[in-house]
Amino acid sequence: MNTRPLVVITTRLPPQVCGIGTYSWLLHQHWPGDVSSAQFLVVDGAIESVAELDFSNVAEFNANAAKLSRALDRIGAADLLLHYAGRAYHRYGCPVWLPSVLVRWRAKFRSARLLVFFHELPSNLPVTSRHYWIDMCNRRVVRKLSKIADVVVTNTSEHAKKLEQISGRADIHWLPVPSNILATPVSPGPRGRTEFVIFGLPFGRWQTLQLFDAEIRSWQDRGHLTRLHLIGPRDQKFDARSDQLINGWRNPNIVMRRGMLPAADISKLLSRAQFGLSNATVENWSKSTVFMAFASHGCAVVSKAKSETAPLRFTVAPDELVTMSDVDLGERTKALRQWYEQHAHWNVIARKISALFPDKVTQTAVV
Repeated sequence: MNTRPLVVITTRLPPQVCGIGTYSWLLHQHWPGDVSSAQFLVVDGAIESVAELDFSNVAEFNANAAKLSRALDRIGAADLLLHYAGRAYHRYGCPVWLPSVLVRWRAKFRSARLLVFFHELPSNLPVTSRHYWIDMCNRRVVRKLSKIADVVVTNTSEHAKKLEQISGRADIHWLPVPSNILATPVSPGPRGRTEFVIFGLPFGRWQTLQLFDAEIRSWQDRGHLTRLHLIGPRDQKFDARSDQLINGWRNPNIVMRRGMLPAADISKLLSRAQFGLSNATVENWSKSTVFMAFASHGCAVVSKAKSETAPLRFTVAPDELVTMSDVDLGERTKALRQWYEQHAHWNVIARKISALFPDKVTQTAVV
């Protein structure tokens, strides 16, 4: 049996608020086989994570090349899973030191293998943008990481195409993200047909409110929307923009500003409300943890993204919301939830990523 450890390099684990870190931890929890010997090397917050997660094998490398190099040398030959986003490892999104550390480690331990999961990719900025050269720097880092990796994975088909262009590789894998809010058991009961949810980070909430502003006004006037929950961390800039829209509605008091909630409380809300408003598009739905949270909880996803392929064909268009019967709505949400269970559940994604390594290994996660 191959006892070589699996090393996962990521950002910061819970209780720190970080989407990539949460993804890394939930992936670890659903990884097939015994993960009791896993280790995590995080950018920072190790002490807090050890206490929160009751998991002792967490250390940190502070986005420092020398510290990460020493940690990898201590581990030796391993199967390494790197969760990558430029800003996760460098303030301005250009960790030029990271490929060099991995090249040195692989040269020292020839049997080591590397899988890189790209959560974010460089934009296509004009040369006049003040971020153009940083973006180009990040593109170089992505190209180097792609070339030294045995396996490259990302989370949308559009990202896969971009990675092919950047790296010259044709063997890019892409997988949808699971929900970062695990469904908790609740007593079955009727959902509030006029109860809606907007969930996510401040910019995304404001963007979603903008996208559905006209529809929300109409639904409210016709009695189809009586309560709207806003869930997610507060932010002075984007909350002010959201409030400006909300205060223009006939009755702003329908809005329940929930702020940050424990995952179990969010799960209860998603299991009770009938509709979740989503700003996901045809290009990016597969990286939207908000979309997946709605889907995994049987909350009908209201979307303006039109597609005849799953899962978007199981969403509800704004003009359907008023006329759709309870039976048809139930069938639509059931189909979306079944799609999630079969294609985007954590068990499914963890098994697929694990299978990209050719043989069974003992998991060690370095984050």
